[in-house]
Amino acid sequence: MPATVLVDTVDCVRTITLNRPERLNALDPDLLDAFDTAFADLPGDVRAVVLRGAGRAFSSGHDLKWSAEEDAQEPKTETELAATTERLHEITRRIKACPVPVVSRVHGYAIGGGAEIALSADLVVAGSSATFRFTETAVGLVVTNGFTGVLPRTAGPAVAKEIILLGEPFAAERAQAWGLVNRVVPDDDLDAEVARIVATLRTKSPTALRLAKNLLDRGWEGSLEDVMRRETEASVEAAQSAEAREAAAAFTEGRRPSFSLS
Repeated sequence: MPATVLVDTVDCVRTITLNRPERLNALDPDLLDAFDTAFADLPGDVRAVVLRGAGRAFSSGHDLKWSAEEDAQEPKTETELAATTERLHEITRRIKACPVPVVSRVHGYAIGGGAEIALSADLVVAGSSATFRFTETAVGLVVTNGFTGVLPRTAGPAVAKEIILLGEPFAAERAQAWGLVNRVVPDDDLDAEVARIVATLRTKSPTALRLAKNLLDRGWEGSLEDVMRRETEASVEAAQSAEAREAAAAFTEGRRPSFSLS
């Protein structure tokens, strides 16, 4: 059987490809475990991670065929069902905890859990063919990966309820208008646009990117004073980094800084 997730690391960029094209990259336990491993063994010199789907879609979401076949053999216990949900939640945890920026390249369908993976990335680039949809209420399930919290904070409570309760498909342009997608480009330009973004990220301080990512992900936690306290702590760490010293030296010498992971 071919690998359900392909991992390729070139020039300090790790590309993780969901690889069940015959099932539109539907999510089953094998794929989720392989996805987790792809993040768990991230090399120390990686500067960015790119998520993508093989074939005609990013991901059609939870593999309902697999679930039906499993239930036909023996219904899952509450513990087993909870473990399945936690396996999905681990996706969000891995992406948010990743020390480097994660960029998703989305084409075709990004449905249910597939949409949650795509939209959990730090930066989302969608092709004009991309169609997002949260279908959980239509198939007796609920949204996971923290998106009952992410969507209201990102798109607003009214839009979040429309997305989840109605479960209607929405195009990449609408996703961008709602603040869920960063850029929308023709499908033929997807790879080039992702490459441009990754190239830009590689010019930045890895320490500063890691700290900024963490601050932004936690920006809604606590009071303004809590936010500023975290900013102070991060500022001290950034200022003491080798990259900050390199940036200062480069400025003095009239050249571009050259950053490495410190």
